[in-house]
Amino acid sequence: MDDPKYSKFNVSTTVYKNVNGQDIDLGVMIPKDAHAGPRPILVHFHGGFLVAGHAMYPEWFANWAIDYSLLHSAIVVSPNYRLFPESTGLEILSDIRDFWTWIQDDLPAYLKSVGSEVTPDYSKVSAYGESAGGYLAIMSALTQPDLVKAVIAAYPMTYIDSDWYCVASTTKFPFGSPQVPVAVFEEHVKGTPKGKIFTGAFPPERMELAISILQSGGFTGLGDDESLFLDRVLEKLNADRRMPFLFAFHGTEDSAVPCEQTKKFVGKWEEKFGKGSVVGKWEKGDHGVDNETTLEEPWLQAGLTGVTKAWID
Repeated sequence: MDDPKYSKFNVSTTVYKNVNGQDIDLGVMIPKDAHAGPRPILVHFHGGFLVAGHAMYPEWFANWAIDYSLLHSAIVVSPNYRLFPESTGLEILSDIRDFWTWIQDDLPAYLKSVGSEVTPDYSKVSAYGESAGGYLAIMSALTQPDLVKAVIAAYPMTYIDSDWYCVASTTKFPFGSPQVPVAVFEEHVKGTPKGKIFTGAFPPERMELAISILQSGGFTGLGDDESLFLDRVLEKLNADRRMPFLFAFHGTEDSAVPCEQTKKFVGKWEEKFGKGSVVGKWEKGDHGVDNETTLEEPWLQAGLTGVTKAWID
């Protein structure tokens, strides 16, 4: 948490949930120059294929996103959550629901407890996530539409029941990785004590496991409940209800998460909620296409303009 990337924030952590006697925590970052009183909230969901990653891992919190939150003096809240394969998809989503309950019920008191004079402005809440975090950010938009005003989904996992995730293949090379034996996945599952959960891992920890799961089609283990799948949740919503603005972007050469699936989902969103409800941007590059991107980048500004209007204005 003392990473230079976070130097303009006061950073703290707290527990928002306990499962089987094991804590699940979150990080809160308050801009040091934020004035007292109501401030916007930016929720950040970390990526990692739902298998790896950590709420406070700085390498996966894009520089432009740090600058964007500082620009609006936003309170940044980043939760950990249970990870697959020790936990199911429904268990992961239950953590996200409980996190949003914490945001609404407990964040004000927590801010006071750490001596801050800022307060959350619940009329200005946005969600941002990359990869698996993009999936969770979009799911938050679909399930918390009265609270979340805008979503930024960076190269998100969208169709997690597709062949890419659920069918074994020797032609998937995420990040240029060679084939990882399925035994890595299988032995991990066998060696995990019943009831043991994992809620955060700084890469490279668990990344080999994530790649083994992907290449072996192991994401079927997330479950088959319809509430897990973004497109099915989207289909059941009333087209006339107010929904958050969605800005999604993806590298066209992404080797880890298919760009075409994000394009398809953006099309479904626009078809459901109309033009102006979503902006999709497709830029040449692999997973993490925004690694060197600044707030001044025209394609990024094209999407953030809509986010800012829905979130702040």
